[in-house]
Amino acid sequence: MRWIPGSLLWRTLIVLVAALVLSQAAAMWILDEYVTRPRAMAGMRQFVSHLKTVSAALETMDSAQHEAFIARVADMEGIRITPVRADMAVRPAPDVPLMRMFRERLRDTFGPNAEVYVRARRAGAEEFERRPPRIFYIRLTAGQGQYWVAIPRGRIDRDPATAVVAWSVASLAIAVLATFLIVWWLNRPLGELARAAGRLGRGGDPPPIAEAGPSEVRAVARAFNQMKEDLRKGERERATFLAGVSHDLRTPLARLRLGVEMLEGKVEEAVQEGMVADLGDMGKIIDQFIDFTRGEAAEPLSGVNLSELARACCERAARAGADVRCDLADTPLMMLRPLAMQRAIDNLIANAARHAGGEILVRTAMGERAVTLSVLDRGPGIPADKIEHVKRPFARLDDARSGSAGAGLGLAIANRIAALHNGRLELAPREGGGLEARLVLELAPAPGAEQA
Repeated sequence: MRWIPGSLLWRTLIVLVAALVLSQAAAMWILDEYVTRPRAMAGMRQFVSHLKTVSAALETMDSAQHEAFIARVADMEGIRITPVRADMAVRPAPDVPLMRMFRERLRDTFGPNAEVYVRARRAGAEEFERRPPRIFYIRLTAGQGQYWVAIPRGRIDRDPATAVVAWSVASLAIAVLATFLIVWWLNRPLGELARAAGRLGRGGDPPPIAEAGPSEVRAVARAFNQMKEDLRKGERERATFLAGVSHDLRTPLARLRLGVEMLEGKVEEAVQEGMVADLGDMGKIIDQFIDFTRGEAAEPLSGVNLSELARACCERAARAGADVRCDLADTPLMMLRPLAMQRAIDNLIANAARHAGGEILVRTAMGERAVTLSVLDRGPGIPADKIEHVKRPFARLDDARSGSAGAGLGLAIANRIAALHNGRLELAPREGGGLEARLVLELAPAPGAEQA
């Protein structure tokens, strides 16, 4: 199982969020150590001093003045002072860091018996940490009376939970937004590069990639543009060489054929027929060279009915002597390059006729998202481990489908034309023996199939 996401977006997001969590942990420790704790201690000292003043005031007042003073303290300071009653159930507050500091301040001022209380229904330290009480109680002795001083928690400690949550949410939102902006900035040229590479791989001629973005991305775009130009240059030189050689061979081959035909009566008929057949095979090889050097991407797209095009190819092959049968479905108009697609079908039929012989079935079928054209034969087939090999230019098998004329370009041409139309060439064993060569073409126009 792969735990690390593969996309740049998620990897960047994980790194930023991890860095954010670590930085927040460090910030919280620093905040607690150098800000929150010192401020809490200062607040506790101030409040204990204030309690000392209240205690001294209560000791100097008579009972008639106590009620007025208590009311004034509650109104001005938010501190409730009530006489101790026997029915009020309290217990010492749990020994947590906050209470420990507060007790130390109280005992420094009021003696070792000073204590901080909470309502008796409160649970232990764990519950105290999870849900701190809102009110603390201190037993204060003033003169002949004892009083409960009810202290709001905010007077000695401010709950930072709300601020921490708000800070964490805001930081996380900023990190996610920054991640999306960074990845969008990086992915835009990379996405353009990926689309151009895909189009180049399908035989198209994409425009140069804009050299924009970070220096590393610009370097990749520059290298891709240079590679594309080098490939195009090499392809043009190869096409020019093959076309020139093929063209130059036609004239001497024509003279040789004429000379062989004029040998009638001077050599054995079987020998003469073999020489003519060999010259015909050489002519077919030259035709394959010329087909391979053609640039199909330059042909404009137009609406084509694949079944009608297949029917025309079958009729042409039948006139040339092939045993071809059609099983064609109703197919819609598709945006194709007609001559290139005709060349692909012709090559598949010729390949079946050359290597298999016997009846050839050409079939079209409609799928949910694609149209399939299949050329089926009853020949020896192609081993599964050789299927990708025979799609390469000049690739031929030593055993099953060799021994006939051809330069090994028929399937390579068909495969290149299929890729140019954002489709694919599939080779599979035919049920009952033989080979099925399938051209699978998407119904929806693909971005890479626009006019080059």
